[in-house]
Amino acid sequence: MEIRRLQENDHELLASALWLLIPESERGSVASHAYLKQALGCKNCYFLLCLVDSTPVGYLSAFRFPAVENTSFQVYLYDIVVDARFRRKGIGTRMIEELKKCCIEDQVSRIWVGTSLDNEAAKRAFEITGARKVRETYIEYIYDLDEGA
Repeated sequence: MEIRRLQENDHELLASALWLLIPESERGSVASHAYLKQALGCKNCYFLLCLVDSTPVGYLSAFRFPAVENTSFQVYLYDIVVDARFRRKGIGTRMIEELKKCCIEDQVSRIWVGTSLDNEAAKRAFEITGARKVRETYIEYIYDLDEGA
């Protein structure tokens, strides 16, 4: 098993991982290679990929931003996806641990993550990797800014 942070030239690998790991019904419009290359080139974006025998079996995405209430950087852990055939094998926790290492290198002071109340696997992974629960409620809102464009 290999977990690695993807770089700008890994856009084709990311595209194949997304194709394999995101169900067709949830894919929406597929991002172009140029878009993925641009995203991977952003120093504030973290894309970690787990490979087993060179096949993508999981990915994690997170974003770094400056905290305005102090002089530190924080990271929002946005998404973790693991192929159903590989769940409960520690892949999610290993990707989180790798993210933590990257964040320490980048002088990030805090990683923030949320999940739905019924996502037991995510809650377990966050607790195993040392996250501290600060709240037990979660409401999500979305602004669709591209509607009507």
